[in-house]
Amino acid sequence: MDQDQSASEQQNMLYILVTGANSGLGFSICCRLADEFLSSHPETESLTIIFTTRSARKAEDTICGLKAHLRKTSPSASAAARVHFTPESVDLGDLVSVRKLSHRLVHTLPRLDAIIMNAGVGGWSGIHWPKAIWGVCTDLIEQVTWPNYKLAPTGVLTAKQTKIEEEPALGSVFCANVFGHYMLAHNVTPLLKRAHINGPGRVVWVSSIEGTYKQFNVDDIQGLRTAAPYESSKALTDILALTSDLPSTAPWSVESFLESETELNTHAIHTDAPDSSPRTYLSHPGICATSIIPLILPLAWAMVAAFWIARILGSPWHPLSTYLGACAPVFLALATQAKLEAAEEPYHKAGGGRVKWGSSCTRTGLESPASTEVDGWGHGGVVGTPVVEADRLQRRKRGAKYLTKEQKEEFEELGRQCWKQMEDLRVQWDEILDQAEARS
Repeated sequence: MDQDQSASEQQNMLYILVTGANSGLGFSICCRLADEFLSSHPETESLTIIFTTRSARKAEDTICGLKAHLRKTSPSASAAARVHFTPESVDLGDLVSVRKLSHRLVHTLPRLDAIIMNAGVGGWSGIHWPKAIWGVCTDLIEQVTWPNYKLAPTGVLTAKQTKIEEEPALGSVFCANVFGHYMLAHNVTPLLKRAHINGPGRVVWVSSIEGTYKQFNVDDIQGLRTAAPYESSKALTDILALTSDLPSTAPWSVESFLESETELNTHAIHTDAPDSSPRTYLSHPGICATSIIPLILPLAWAMVAAFWIARILGSPWHPLSTYLGACAPVFLALATQAKLEAAEEPYHKAGGGRVKWGSSCTRTGLESPASTEVDGWGHGGVVGTPVVEADRLQRRKRGAKYLTKEQKEEFEELGRQCWKQMEDLRVQWDEILDQAEARS
């Protein structure tokens, strides 16, 4: 293939990065991206999915599984030829590894149309079984949607990042679930600014339905003093994503985070699209039957049975299958910009803002992306009664109350503080990594 043909192909290629794709939700996100791309995009367009794992062996197993899925769902050779899989290795808990991946991507890719930031760890050490059994038997839907019986150690740190003695401590769950992705997204911002097929580049955070800002302390942003570090990290994810486009956070979320000094590959293909700031979106997969909490087989079956019963009883947040759970993040990555803006328009018209999109599911297994109520933010930041009928009819967490003006102002201020702290932390760690590179 000559250079002109290669450039033409790149012009019509959609590039999407998915982290943590060797199993579970990440693997299903890649499968669903391929399936929905082939069914929704014209034959003149192609898709490259860059997926990350933590080892070469896992990468090899993953690419074999993805190709097998594609052969099963798209037996046509011409269709399968439009989807390409590219493995990359990264450990989101290792900032040196994150930086190396960033440099590889910036110097090999022409652009990125979206990042789906899925990788992460639970950090749990076990389950409080008496509380779990009692809760599930007496309040099933509540306890299998917003559980309060998971146990986690406090203050777990990452391994030392560099050989610099004065290196500050870094929370393990915080780094794997939030900060590693945060650094990665900042570093590849120049690639995201070149997106043009579906509109501006997209940063799609994968959060959880569990975390609420009530489990988060801005004075402990890394979750080192809490017994719920996972929930704290997901609450922080929500706060950052939902306040990312506010004027009060702009000095950090737009003017600093979405600017990068990383040098682009001068050989990469350039488009005529104007430089445009990437958009930040928030998703969650609902409750899926995964191995994020390892259970022996009988208990795993009991977990799946409890999830199934919750769905039959009317819970919209129990897709069970990770493929169904991939609905919301894939929607945010692949939908046209016009479709995304239309979905969020009712909230903006009512004075709201960003929406937390979850993978919702009917009793019969029909999935769709749906707005998720967030403590302190309601549905899409709209004060008072939800403006979308589906949101008004949605089953709510016990004790949930409609958003007030005062609560929204508190949430926005919390967002401002979090963005400032995260940017301060990023700048600090960039300096440390620069020093480490200079000494090596």
